[in-house]
Amino acid sequence: MSSDPRQKAEEFKSLMEAKIQSLVREFAEGKISREQFHALYERYSARLSIATHALMTGNPDAVSIAEGGPPTIAVRDEYMGKVQGLLIYHNKGEKVLETLGDFPIPFTILEPTLEDFTLQMLANQLIDRRIDKIGKKDWLLFLPGQYTTVAILFVNEPSPLQIRELERLRHDFEQANRAQLAKEHIDSNILAYPFLIFVKKKFGK
Repeated sequence: MSSDPRQKAEEFKSLMEAKIQSLVREFAEGKISREQFHALYERYSARLSIATHALMTGNPDAVSIAEGGPPTIAVRDEYMGKVQGLLIYHNKGEKVLETLGDFPIPFTILEPTLEDFTLQMLANQLIDRRIDKIGKKDWLLFLPGQYTTVAILFVNEPSPLQIRELERLRHDFEQANRAQLAKEHIDSNILAYPFLIFVKKKFGK
């Protein structure tokens, strides 16, 4: 970046405008959640305002002030959806097959949604995923399938891209275990769990 105060402000303003456009594209493509978008958009907009103010007033210190603060990657990570754990529920058998990771949610909180999904299945209705904010930063995602419903606990809102990846894993789980899941009594110890990759590796658990 230039040492000339005005040019430095111009360059910083252009950089923030480019970051805002990139952020808008990321959200449109489902790569980040709404919470991440709002936090980062506010950050970039505030810096853009400071750069604009620097150009109007000729204050050379303004851009240096805007460049301070926590790195954007830290802000991005702070608001990124992180899987804490998940629960796999067998629809036909009406029982929990397995929990993976840290899933401290009482079954009584899950029960109304699972019962609602079961009624919709019996009526041959199309069931869509459901996501609820259940605390200050916790989100609960329900992914219904043919045989199972997977409830996933996130810290921070998951992005559409994360949700699509988990939907793929749920589909792979059902395909890999189709013969077992079609039964009424299931031995969860012999099932394959594609979710383990997401829970243990993707978020360093």
